[in-house]
Amino acid sequence: MIEILHKLPAVIILAAVVATFVSLYRNNRSPHTRLWLAAWVVMLLRTSAQAFGALFISERAINAFDLAALELSGMLFFLSGTKIYEVPRLRAPLLLSLTIPAILYAVLFGYSVEIRWMYLALLASLAIGALSWIFFFFGRTVHSYSRVILLLVVLTCSFAFVRIWQGRYDLGYYSIETMTFTFGGMLFWRRFRRFTPGVLLCSLGFIAWASVFPTLYALQNSSYIVPVVELANVPKILVALGMIVTLLEEESISASSAREQERATRQQLQRFFDVTSRLLSGVEVSGICNHVAQVITESSNFKRAMILLTDDQRTMYVAGASGIDAGTTERIQETVCKLTVDVINKVCPLESKFGANSFLTSIDKLQLYIGRPNETKYDSDANWRAGDEIIVPLRSPRGVLFGCISLDEPKDVGQVRPEDLYAVELLAADLAVSIENANLQKQLVRSEKLAGIGQLVSGAAHELNNPLTAVLGYTEMLTETAHDDTTRRDLGVIRREAMRMKQIIENLLRFARQTKFERKTLSLASVIDDVLKLRAYELRSQGVQLTTNVAADLPGIMVEENLLKQVFLNILNNALDAVSNLEQKKIAIETAIERNKVVVRFSDNGPGFTDLDRIFDPFFTTKSPGKGTGLGLSICYGIIKEHAGDITAYNLHPNGACIAIELPPAGAGTQPAKAVSALTS
Repeated sequence: MIEILHKLPAVIILAAVVATFVSLYRNNRSPHTRLWLAAWVVMLLRTSAQAFGALFISERAINAFDLAALELSGMLFFLSGTKIYEVPRLRAPLLLSLTIPAILYAVLFGYSVEIRWMYLALLASLAIGALSWIFFFFGRTVHSYSRVILLLVVLTCSFAFVRIWQGRYDLGYYSIETMTFTFGGMLFWRRFRRFTPGVLLCSLGFIAWASVFPTLYALQNSSYIVPVVELANVPKILVALGMIVTLLEEESISASSAREQERATRQQLQRFFDVTSRLLSGVEVSGICNHVAQVITESSNFKRAMILLTDDQRTMYVAGASGIDAGTTERIQETVCKLTVDVINKVCPLESKFGANSFLTSIDKLQLYIGRPNETKYDSDANWRAGDEIIVPLRSPRGVLFGCISLDEPKDVGQVRPEDLYAVELLAADLAVSIENANLQKQLVRSEKLAGIGQLVSGAAHELNNPLTAVLGYTEMLTETAHDDTTRRDLGVIRREAMRMKQIIENLLRFARQTKFERKTLSLASVIDDVLKLRAYELRSQGVQLTTNVAADLPGIMVEENLLKQVFLNILNNALDAVSNLEQKKIAIETAIERNKVVVRFSDNGPGFTDLDRIFDPFFTTKSPGKGTGLGLSICYGIIKEHAGDITAYNLHPNGACIAIELPPAGAGTQPAKAVSALTS
């Protein structure tokens, strides 16, 4: 009864500690908190067994349970400080490989088993397991911290081996206990690494708890051993208080961090809102990309940001950058200008998805496609490697990809989380929508302008036709009545020029007026082949390097064959004129399927277009006087629109021009009998 009353205060204190940890665990369900709770439950059971065990079981059983429970709690405290235990798939192997040998040793020692080889085998198993996990965790990296741990393990195990061989099994147990609680204090400090009351109290408490065992051994024959035994419970109380205070400090730090994060998020959203407001005002996206990149680096967790956009040929270029010096930006530009926007899909597979619209790319893919230099070196156990990047695609709601935002060099690796990229992803969506709206606006302005021009030229052409008919009629009459050759020759010139005017008027009417014609399903490859045969001699005689890349599996298109050939022939003639004065003449024709449309592109390495906004205007030409009327591309525009298609022109980098034609495949909504056009007469 006296023993029960003697142990009862310790039981009550530990019960209060367990109740406190249960309450704290409800708000902090981290792996280390779970282990702390389990360890204190074991300590409560151990103390309860010391107090009440004699009523139910033998003294040897109580002793074995007491030693095993103490060892188990020490192991749980020790494991709570390791980062390995935070990996779910490693928890069970780590726990079993270290606790089973230690607990078995304690049970054998508690039952006073005198089998030396068993103690040696269990100690060897524990030592090998500990050394294996140390090498697994630190790898080949040599730190002063790893040297200290290895030295302590080797010295402690060597001492224990020698003493066990000499028959001192108690010293083997005390060595294991000392090593376990010492590492528990060291790892606790390494986990939190701050000079706060909770961390200091708990770390020092573990060291004091570990020192109890060698102190008892050293004073075993001294009169001081009694007060030391009485003070043996003090380190436990220090550790318990330290852990409780540490958890409270963690909650306080988390709350402070949450407030700071909320403030930073508000500032970030405000700055991003300012950018969005500028985008909504109609500002050119490419003109503010440097500002956008700077806003991202100033208000996010990344030191470097780069915005890649695509030109009209879907080739990428650096539109804005922040945190990157000019030389590095120039080297990146030299690399990405050789890549198309399709590379974004290659470095952003679904399995690398990080957030709702962001991707964590691997270092191998970055070296293959971007080859961007890296400055910061990260710990081998960090979840971010040097060279990793976050890619946020600029994809419109219609699925069109216009480029991406690239982020790297995180300021805090631990804060690279999907939820922290939400604002950047929203900004990327706004950029993509703004780019798409700007493109649609340009197309709308062009269509409206050409529609207005079509109405104008249609009326003018009709008005010119009547007097021109009279001119031709009277010219014919005068030619029949003229007697001298000079007059006949002059009238012939008048007739020839009038006929030329009539042809121009017919071209204007073709540009401006819808025409009913018979369509049929054709192969785009055959149409291109026929056009190339018509100009084969000129291509060979001028030494043009012609490259064709016509896909064999293209779907058929429903068109009026002669009109489509006229379009292709006109564009090919323009390309020939553009490269005529060059030493190395290049013309390329390629086809593809993009956004469910059949696309054909004619590109050359000529000087390019001088004014892209007027390419399809009637009578606009860059050719020398007398070499063109400026109606060729205007007619092409009208014909393609009548086929429910689209035609665009853009310049290439560093030189050259490209005409891209999009046509719907056969059966995709085209009307064979009635034309669909944006132009009206």
